[in-house]
Amino acid sequence: MTRLLACLDVSHYSQTVCEHAAWAASRLDATVELLHVIQRNATEEVREELGDTMDLASKPGLLDEILSLKVAEGHLAGRQGELLLQAATDQLRALGIERIETTQREGGIVETITEREAFSDMVIIGKRGAQANFAKGHLGSKVERVVRQCQKPVLVATRVYKQPQRIAIAFDGGPSSRKALEYVSTSPLFGGLEIDIALVGGYTDRNAAHIDWAQSQFTGRPGVTAIQREGSPDGVLQQLALERAIDMFVMGAYGHSPLRRMLVGSTTTQMIRSGQMSVLLFR
Repeated sequence: MTRLLACLDVSHYSQTVCEHAAWAASRLDATVELLHVIQRNATEEVREELGDTMDLASKPGLLDEILSLKVAEGHLAGRQGELLLQAATDQLRALGIERIETTQREGGIVETITEREAFSDMVIIGKRGAQANFAKGHLGSKVERVVRQCQKPVLVATRVYKQPQRIAIAFDGGPSSRKALEYVSTSPLFGGLEIDIALVGGYTDRNAAHIDWAQSQFTGRPGVTAIQREGSPDGVLQQLALERAIDMFVMGAYGHSPLRRMLVGSTTTQMIRSGQMSVLLFR
């Protein structure tokens, strides 16, 4: 049974993560695990916040009072998380998804996601946004660390959901990009969609062989187009996204040649932050 891990925080991205999860679950006949992580360590937080004023906390009862307030905040965060998971469950059910599980944990976001990833086939997270809660260390600010540590595909959802109609595979012939392409060619997740295979690089025999191999994986399948262009990977891919109305990019986490910078590096980081399309990443 296919399982999707949908990671939620208290932000607008929880809605679009659920929409992406519902799309993927309906195509893969998958179960969705909704995960919310509470980051909290009351004692350490208080001592760090007080810093040089710890002499104030040494006064009788003061530190205990502050810690009790932190505990109350923790209970509030737990209740908030429960409401978030319930709202997400209701949203998925409204979108036709019935097999739903909820998990709320206290701890590190990245560590908890990688722990739960072991029981999933794909991780879905929201990309970093400009909202203040992201700047305070919530899920969006940790996207790159999650992608670095996860062994399963990671789908980074955009702020505004658009059901994928055309996808592009950023392909360089390397192992991770071949893994991504093979997934696209065989998975029902992309059945019936328009697919572009985008290779950024010179017109060499090596790249020609890469393109031939890529096309051979889609033999007899309509709606697949191979595109090769020279230039910088980020510039070319951003331009293709506009020209071809790409809804989702699929790419390897560690590639070769110019695309080896794609992830985790400045190009993909920039695409995730500024692009208007979702990105599915493979190790």
